[in-house]
Amino acid sequence: MQNPFRFGSVVSGDDFADRRLELAELGRELRAGQHLFLLSPRRYGKTSLILTLLDRLHRQGLLVAYVDVFRTTTPVQLMELTAQTVLRAAESQPERLLRLATDLLGRLRPQVGTDSRGRPTLSIDVGASSRGALALQEDVLTLPEQLALKRRRRLVLVFDEFQEIQRFPGASLEKAMRSHFQTHRNVSYLFAGSKETALRDMATRERSPFYKFGRLMALGPIPAAEFAPYLEARFRRGRLRISREVLDAVLAAADDVPYNVQRLCHQLWALRAGRAERIAERDIGEAIAAIVEQDAPHFSAAWDRLSLHQRQVLQAIARGGGRNVFAATYLAAHRLGSHSSVQTSLRLLVKEQVLAKVQDEYRFTDPFLREWIAIRQG
Repeated sequence: MQNPFRFGSVVSGDDFADRRLELAELGRELRAGQHLFLLSPRRYGKTSLILTLLDRLHRQGLLVAYVDVFRTTTPVQLMELTAQTVLRAAESQPERLLRLATDLLGRLRPQVGTDSRGRPTLSIDVGASSRGALALQEDVLTLPEQLALKRRRRLVLVFDEFQEIQRFPGASLEKAMRSHFQTHRNVSYLFAGSKETALRDMATRERSPFYKFGRLMALGPIPAAEFAPYLEARFRRGRLRISREVLDAVLAAADDVPYNVQRLCHQLWALRAGRAERIAERDIGEAIAAIVEQDAPHFSAAWDRLSLHQRQVLQAIARGGGRNVFAATYLAAHRLGSHSSVQTSLRLLVKEQVLAKVQDEYRFTDPFLREWIAIRQG
């Protein structure tokens, strides 16, 4: 029998843990023409949520397109990927796609081929000149509105990991995108990212080109009242039972983070399927120990990249929790040194997404790393 819990990849359909409220709110706002910034820590299922949302909007008659900025390394690559994705929102047949591309991007001399899965691909030869790159940028940034008008349907265009455009030299692309997008009346933009501070700054910093361009939404843990019935049903599918009390303990052990919860449930099922009828609370510790052992090489490599003081800060949080970390008693108890040293280490650990700041508490993004550190400390 196949393990009923999946983690580490984009999921859809029955495998998607229902974020009913988020799907409803995002869909309502985008259908109404609102632009949104979706902030989500890693492991919260952002991409699965977005693709499920786009599938629903498509079935409701909207054009939808998804651009993963992380896949690109230059502005030209991003523009080519955006053009291909936007055009494929309207046409899936190579011949029709070529006609549409020629109609809307004619001066760029687009060419259409197919990839290994038979999907149409778009290529544009802009040459090595800056003039060609600027022409590409100008035409692609006007493309979403042109397509929506031509097809008389609203287009929802998602840029996932949008903060990654700041890796490109200068701010000219970001400024050009804002300049064009603010004139689009038939396109709803969703900018998503897992580097929360960077994306929030893009939306709220006054000097940012995208300042106040759209509403901020933060993706949090799935409420236990929604998540628990889903998890219980998945265990039943795998011919195991689990009580609500044990499920609450699972959620707490995984810090309520969807990826971590699915990972822990996956391991619990693997340990007990065919050997027991019910998951017991004592099984959670055994499952966590197995995960820590599986991930130990990854944890060791990550640990080696940290400074000695960063390691010391992580040990303190693993042992004493992440609240009141700047209190004199906390600093003294864990021998962390000065306030400024701790502040610097915490800032870098949050930037590298080893820790996340949730209200007034610093938490491990991976609770299994916390357990690995605790085991090393004895």
